[in-house]
Amino acid sequence: MTLANFIIAGTEKAGTTSVFTYLSTHPLVCGSAVKETDFFRNGYFGDRNTDMLNYSKYFASHCERKTIVMEASPGYLGSGAEVAPRIHALIPKTKLLFILRDPVDRMYSSFNFHIGKLNICKDMSFSEYIDQCIAYDSKQKSPAELGMDEWYLKVISYGRYAEYLKYYYQCFPTKQIKIMFFEDMNRDILSFMQELCQFLEIPSDYFANYDFKKINVTYESRLKWLHKIAVWLNAKSERLLRQRPQLKQSLVDLYKKTNQAREGYDQIPEQDYLRLRRYYAPSVDSLRTLIENRTIPWNM
Repeated sequence: MTLANFIIAGTEKAGTTSVFTYLSTHPLVCGSAVKETDFFRNGYFGDRNTDMLNYSKYFASHCERKTIVMEASPGYLGSGAEVAPRIHALIPKTKLLFILRDPVDRMYSSFNFHIGKLNICKDMSFSEYIDQCIAYDSKQKSPAELGMDEWYLKVISYGRYAEYLKYYYQCFPTKQIKIMFFEDMNRDILSFMQELCQFLEIPSDYFANYDFKKINVTYESRLKWLHKIAVWLNAKSERLLRQRPQLKQSLVDLYKKTNQAREGYDQIPEQDYLRLRRYYAPSVDSLRTLIENRTIPWNM
């Protein structure tokens, strides 16, 4: 049975979809049938034989001829306490990548992305969203009281990276863990991919003339009803289109021409920006200690 030997394990809105897509085209890499298997969060049973069989179903038979077999489930980082021991129990020699992003920018990007996906009410302000996340995180209110799915309320806490990364460092040797930064990817994507290839021990020359198109970019739709249909169709066709990235990109480009109002979103309100920087400052100090004072491209 073929299982992953490389997992992009975090974090949301930090370029994981783009990196997964780029690597999937490399001749020595085989990606999972769906990008986010979320197996170790939602599919893990605890019986080794059962878990090996179920997990192997995400990887096509031809994957066994590839050097790298991978999946990308960015939710694994925030669920580190449960997920890290599970991954280690089933595939202890796997390599792990965590792409981190300025937690303030990441939370604001996530907010706008999920509004675009119709997961958060479009009439909610970012300030109100912060209030709701903090009310949940401090156990003042439940998801039911806040009228929102728990996943979106956890977004603020998932930016406290060190709290969750520590579980992976407890389970895996440092040499199997790679910490990279979204900001470095944006600054020099080729160097970013070359460094990642070095970690994976595969040739990086494949990417020398590669056309790095951004994937999963946040945008606002014109017709909400049409966007609901598109989101549903995208989920249903994941297995088919994930293995055909060029076809998927062509369909996305066509859809955007039809229903995209604009790409990106407004600048974060200054009061929200300052509030979150104060909130995250202690966790950034903890992250710096955890990764042994490596340079972090953002400070609080």
